[in-house]
Amino acid sequence: MIKSVLLSRLYLAHPVARLLAGMGLLIPAILSHSVFVTLFLALAGASLIRLFDGSWLAIHRLVRMLGWFVIPILLLHALLSPGQLIFPGTGFPVTREGLWHGGLLSSRLAAIFIMALVWFRLCSHSEWLGMIASVPLFGRKLLPYLLMMRPLHAEIRMRLQLIHRQYRLRRRWRDVPDLLLSACQHALSTAAPVARVLWLRWPESIDFNAGHDAKGLFNIETMAVAGFGLSTLLIFVIAGG
Repeated sequence: MIKSVLLSRLYLAHPVARLLAGMGLLIPAILSHSVFVTLFLALAGASLIRLFDGSWLAIHRLVRMLGWFVIPILLLHALLSPGQLIFPGTGFPVTREGLWHGGLLSSRLAAIFIMALVWFRLCSHSEWLGMIASVPLFGRKLLPYLLMMRPLHAEIRMRLQLIHRQYRLRRRWRDVPDLLLSACQHALSTAAPVARVLWLRWPESIDFNAGHDAKGLFNIETMAVAGFGLSTLLIFVIAGG
């Protein structure tokens, strides 16, 4: 009950205010030089995603993906960075400075990814399209590619699942390049009919002024959300990152 009330009040705020609140969370994650701050932001962002989605599925997937980045970063920095050895005389060249820098980069990477997920959840799909389309010079040129992403994602995902099943049946590494090449060819061949359908069914209902609509611009929800974003940035600047 409380969750639904909070989310309903949040989405009453103007999209630009929600965009500002997302920047207030994402910019500290990008610029922070403290492991503790980035870890706190990552945990706070994970809790917000749990609030938005009602499950930990997105975080579970993100953790699995980040493992491929975090582990090599930690190992390379710990083994290759100069500094004070943790295990001197053992032939295991792990340094305190390397672990610290590796931990900082890993925690920052996790915080950036998680806060980016939070940021994209603060606005609906149509609001994002409207705000992107309203960007001068290249907004409307970029819009068709964004609209093509969803159907292309579904088609390519089905193709990748088929390729994965084919690989599991054969278990032959030398077939992997051919399978990947066929996946790329399928993606390129799928783009043409998707673009044709998009041209024939061009969505005239998109609000190209979603980012500039004055409706809800001065309500209390907008003021609170925008104030949160500005306050977060101000605290981060005063604290020095």
